[in-house]
Amino acid sequence: MAPRHEQTDAPPGGWERAARLIGFVVLAGASLALLAGTLLLPEYERARLADWQRARQQAVNDHLQAQIAANERLLAALPEDPVLAKRMAMNQLGLWPEREVVVLDGQRPREVPGQARVDAPAPVPPPHDRLMDAAARLRRPHVRTAMLLLAAAAMTAAFLLFGRPDPIRRPSPQDA
Repeated sequence: MAPRHEQTDAPPGGWERAARLIGFVVLAGASLALLAGTLLLPEYERARLADWQRARQQAVNDHLQAQIAANERLLAALPEDPVLAKRMAMNQLGLWPEREVVVLDGQRPREVPGQARVDAPAPVPPPHDRLMDAAARLRRPHVRTAMLLLAAAAMTAAFLLFGRPDPIRRPSPQDA
């Protein structure tokens, strides 16, 4: 006959408590990580896109400021350069000198003389990293719901498996 092991009502030992604590922390931590990722990644994506749009707008503003500075330099040089003033009057106002012959080349587009040109701004690339990819996946409602349910299941499992070492007992009539 095999020996019978009797259950004792002694509290669990230190190693058992440490193992239960580690198990609880691992499952609860995984649950909180899933929950935090599900809730925070869409906000991270919105913030990165807002930064990208701000950078694009800043590039456009810088380009326009450079164009304004170039135009101001052109306007400052116009009274001092009679040839430039004459060419601009011919091009923009249609005032042609009476005793001069102007030959227009039909092959090339007419350029405005003395026009201040500034190179277009370099395009700002959109943000792209692994967190942005994960946020794009979480935009789908079924994925978001599944992640929230998985986080809730992991937290429930952490409490059920590693919560209390002994079940809650109801007082028996003999204890009263």
